[in-house]
Amino acid sequence: MANKSSETREKILSAARKLFSEKGYDGVSMEDIAQASGVRKSLIYYYFPSKDVLFEEVWVSVIDELETELFSEAENEGSILKVIKKLIKKYVEFALNKQQLSKLIARERMHVLENESNFANAHKRYISLLSRLEKIFERGKNEGVLNNIDPSTATEIISTVDSIPRKSLLKSVEEFLVRVILKEKPEQSAHQ
Repeated sequence: MANKSSETREKILSAARKLFSEKGYDGVSMEDIAQASGVRKSLIYYYFPSKDVLFEEVWVSVIDELETELFSEAENEGSILKVIKKLIKKYVEFALNKQQLSKLIARERMHVLENESNFANAHKRYISLLSRLEKIFERGKNEGVLNNIDPSTATEIISTVDSIPRKSLLKSVEEFLVRVILKEKPEQSAHQ
């Protein structure tokens, strides 16, 4: 029974993730999720007492996945310069390769940030990710590899890469961000 229960829960989460990505929190009803998942609405409420609770679980899992993508390789880099370049590269790759998740983050970022009282867990999780990014940029500033840019500004710029509608431009955006955020000369970048 536990396996069936877990399978049902995953069907609900998968359908919710897709719908929240496509239509946003406000554009999705529990009935929509029921239809998309093939699960009765009453059963969805058994697993998730409200749409807010379901959304938060989806959001937290998406942010967990983003954080894993960003930091799994980046923190193994030697210098802070390489760490920051890897973070920028990984964020752009996430936006390119995981478009459903990236779209969800772009669509609902402000909703989560502006509704802390309704989405305390989602808000806390996203702020935790931003704080972790900002600490990396603070280290870069302390070690003299950042251009004249505040670490919180660098964090905001990086964290909105997924909002760029023309995904074909993201590789150019990656190069631009490296030039804007880091002090290194472009020719140094080509040799690393």
